[in-house]
Amino acid sequence: MDHRENFLRQYERRYSNTHGPLPRGTEEALEKLLRCGDPNYGLALLHCADCKIHFAVPFSCKQRACPSCANRRAEDLSHLLCEQLPEVTYRHVVVTFPRKMGLRKRFQQNPRLYRQTSRLIHRLLSRWMPKQVVGCEPTTGRALPGIIMATQSFGAGLKIHPHFHILVSDGVFTPGESPEFLPMGHWDTRMLTETVREAVLRSLVARNCLREDTAKVMRSWPIERSGFSVFAGDPLRLPEDRAQVQRVLRYIFRSSLPLSRLSYQETTAKVQYRDPSGQVKQWEHAFDFLADFIQHIPLARQHTVTYAGHFANALGNLTPEVEETTSAETPKPAKTRRTRWAALVLRTWAVDPELCPRCGQTMRRSKTLCEQQEVRRLLESLGIGAYPTRPRSPPPPDDDDNLDQTFGWSPESDTQVPPGWDNWDAA
Repeated sequence: MDHRENFLRQYERRYSNTHGPLPRGTEEALEKLLRCGDPNYGLALLHCADCKIHFAVPFSCKQRACPSCANRRAEDLSHLLCEQLPEVTYRHVVVTFPRKMGLRKRFQQNPRLYRQTSRLIHRLLSRWMPKQVVGCEPTTGRALPGIIMATQSFGAGLKIHPHFHILVSDGVFTPGESPEFLPMGHWDTRMLTETVREAVLRSLVARNCLREDTAKVMRSWPIERSGFSVFAGDPLRLPEDRAQVQRVLRYIFRSSLPLSRLSYQETTAKVQYRDPSGQVKQWEHAFDFLADFIQHIPLARQHTVTYAGHFANALGNLTPEVEETTSAETPKPAKTRRTRWAALVLRTWAVDPELCPRCGQTMRRSKTLCEQQEVRRLLESLGIGAYPTRPRSPPPPDDDDNLDQTFGWSPESDTQVPPGWDNWDAA
């Protein structure tokens, strides 16, 4: 975050043509990300009465743009869902779109397409899957699959890659108070891919994001080389494959930026990312990295996780039932779905911040400091909180002639193919 202020000030001039306008809420998100884990912005005091020691634990930002906080939320949500999901078979389904004809670029220009397309896909699955199940009669009512869908806008190296990860039941649930699960068995992914392609193209044409003649050309491509893809993983059954289901859920809820694969050189301001295959992507300056990173910060009130079908929130099938008590019985406190933040840190990093390092007992929270004056006085008395001296990073090259003007394109332009996006052979 050495270059945050200068980056925000120069964004429109340097990146408006390549990345579009500055996403709404970027400045606030970067400010909160900068304060995450910084004791100068608030902390909680813990003490152990037996060992007579005190600890100060800084606050976390708890926002979706933070890699550390996002991983803890993914751990919490995956653990909770594995306890609430019905004990049936599930599959991990991935729906991806091509970069041909600038299709991915349109999602970057119009973030609303993510939410609209996710609704389209889960409604399509809710209609398509019952037709593939043997013994699912239309007269018995509307049977629905259980769907948990995560929208992701990023690929390896923070490239624009809109796709959808879905944990879906390998079958459908019949309606009623005691739903019956009807397994589906074989997945005809080719037919499903053709169905998804037709539905997505019609939706984009209806929203004036694609011309009809362009959609006609994309329909003529062989499905194997169209760039549209639907992947269905191996069946996973609960509770036998609980660990694998939880791993899939953690993967689909993961952050766009794994810190363990990122490195930053302060003296040169270069940023490197090493993907799981060992390939390295390098940004010549932190400005270029930040320009790619902020494209994947979720907007305020933007849903990135959808529960649909049998798992829709309105049906309440993933909500634990509350036992009724008589007036004579003592009412039990309602169980919250939230997990203690210290427990999330323990699950994610295998470190419990509330345990005493000497005796191993749980320390008690004595006080929470939020006022800047109190925090500053405590940190000065402890001799901590001062920022270390770091080498000054060089500014980015400020040659206007070298600024990339290649992708000066908008969905309203005359051409349907933005410059640089006309590689018809690339998937």
